Amino acid sequence: MALEIRELVIKVTITSGQASRQETPDAMLIRQLKDKIVKECMQQLKAGLKVSTEDR
Repeated sequence: MALEIRELVIKVTITSGQASRQETPDAMLIRQLKDKIVKECMQQLKAGLKVSTEDR
């Protein structure tokens, strides 16, 4: 019997109500990439949850 141990750590900071600020092009690119990664991770988590609930 195979034993599989997984650990997932996602650190997310959500802030709302901040006034828009000027960002350097690098900071803007980093923010866009981070947003894209978070969105993709959430989609994969939702898909995994959907599959696991369908298996029951």
